[in-house]
Amino acid sequence: MAILLKPLIWIDAPRDDSGRILEVRPKGHWFEFEVSRRLGYHYPPGGGLFPDIRHQLLEVKHHTGKSVTIDFGHHHSGSEEIIDARWNEKIRSRVCDIRYLIALAPPPDYKVSVMVLATGKEINTIFGVSPTQTIKYQLGISNKWREEHSGEILVSGKTFLS
Repeated sequence: MAILLKPLIWIDAPRDDSGRILEVRPKGHWFEFEVSRRLGYHYPPGGGLFPDIRHQLLEVKHHTGKSVTIDFGHHHSGSEEIIDARWNEKIRSRVCDIRYLIALAPPPDYKVSVMVLATGKEINTIFGVSPTQTIKYQLGISNKWREEHSGEILVSGKTFLS
C-alpha cells in the first residue's frame, strides 16, 4: 500500500480559486479521493464513513494546521471494541484493527511532508501518546516529531521511505 501511496508525499494541499487552502471537510474528501485513486478505486469519497475506505479498513486523515491535532472522532484508535455497523456484522472488525493513513501538510508550504500508515493499535507507540477524549478523541502530534520525520512515509512505525 505504501508503494501505491508514495506519489502523495510532497503533494500540495488543494486550494480554492483565490489560492486559499480548502476547508477541513472538502480538503479531507479531496485527500481521501486521491488515496482511493492511487489504490485503484474510482469513486467519490464517502464523507463521514468509518472507516473511509471500508473494504481496505482504511481511515484517511489529512492535516494542514500549524499545531497538529488529529481528530479520531468517537472511537479511541486503540479500542478493542467491535465496530457497531451493518457492514461489520459478519466480519467483526475492531476499532484497533482499522488502518490509519495520517498525512501531515504543515504551513507555510502545505505539502504532505510526512505520512504514517498504521493500525489503531500502533498509533500510541508511534507518536508516544494516546488520543485523549474531550467531545471526540484527539491526538496531538508535536512539531518536533513532525520535523524529525519530514519526507518520510512510516509504516507501522518503521521508515518505509525517507
